[in-house]
Amino acid sequence: MQQLLEGLRVLELSNNVAGPFTGKLLAEYGADVVKIEPLEGDSARHQGPYKDDIPNVETSLLFLHLNTNKKSITLNFESENAVDITKKFIDKTDIVIESFAPGQMENWGLSYEALAKDHEDLIMASITPFGQSGPWKDYKASEIVLQALGGPLHANGSAFREPIKSGGNIAQYHTGIATAFACIAARLRIIRGGRGDHIDQSIYEAQAGFRDRRTSFTTGTSYTGYVAKRQPPGARPASGPRMTTDGYANIFASGSRRFPAALDLIGRPDLKDHPDAKKQPHLFSQEFASELEGSWMAWLINRDKKTAIAETQEIGLLGGAIYTTKDLIEDEHYRSREVWDTIDHPVAGSAAYTGRQILLSETSRKKPLRAPLLGEHNNEIYAEIGFTKKDIDEMKKNGII
Repeated sequence: MQQLLEGLRVLELSNNVAGPFTGKLLAEYGADVVKIEPLEGDSARHQGPYKDDIPNVETSLLFLHLNTNKKSITLNFESENAVDITKKFIDKTDIVIESFAPGQMENWGLSYEALAKDHEDLIMASITPFGQSGPWKDYKASEIVLQALGGPLHANGSAFREPIKSGGNIAQYHTGIATAFACIAARLRIIRGGRGDHIDQSIYEAQAGFRDRRTSFTTGTSYTGYVAKRQPPGARPASGPRMTTDGYANIFASGSRRFPAALDLIGRPDLKDHPDAKKQPHLFSQEFASELEGSWMAWLINRDKKTAIAETQEIGLLGGAIYTTKDLIEDEHYRSREVWDTIDHPVAGSAAYTGRQILLSETSRKKPLRAPLLGEHNNEIYAEIGFTKKDIDEMKKNGII
């Protein structure tokens, strides 16, 4: 069965997380993604963790995750012919994903305007920390900087300590999702008879529409002027992460319309008659809050996290177990929906990878391809744009590829 994006040609000139995740999403649904890497490889190849904790450009777990279903070629962008070679690839491409500094593609004569003159249906997605224009366009940024300026960091962590970032590269992953969506939207316009597009994607700005609580806080501030503050641990009795026999469960009972049922569940129906029971949690008296929290903790600590979730979900309470990575891989629900793919790699070995995130009734799930070795497809891809084996060998000898 044909894949959704089969026949779509994508050239990935990006590294680290945001651009490669954009390419990964397109590749998972059938796009032919060719990744051009510098001779030393994508910067993600040089970030741990590594298999067996031994640094190796072929076993970075971050790179292996971000680059499934792609082909890799190498090119020294400092070499004399690099721009001409890149132009040859772009001429045969539908979508270009690039993450160079603002103005770099233009300096090379590869700006969208220059390329689109003879390639009207070209889509170019330029991903940078702060966009192609504005006073911050040349600023550098890391994940923590991006979360601090545009995302959730202000609201994270204990009220008694400095703010902390959300784990991993959440701002960059969200940018990959946003950019992939923009590429498909632009492609839809082309199919309807329109032109291509230059997508100016700022990682900082991508968080403005993110589902994280910073969005609702920002909207609230614009109406009321109130700036949300971090709450101390346990500020809301019988709600939030709490310990179980085998870890933690995150359940929200107090303040919900199912709160009376929760009191029955934990064996404290008598608390329903307390004057505070119908109030919002921030109005609870210290006496009621302490009594409720103690009973809630006593109930949880006698259950494992899955049992606690099953019982509270049964009465309509919002909540979920806080899973370890091992829990995720072994979970029967995810296993039943085939979330995990087992992929073999010639250097990294066999491991479980997260599969594509959307299931479609009319598109079969294709067998995933492992992440490529550095420059693995040089001979194949360079031959497609007219280079002979002798040419390719000469370019390798001269440090061009």
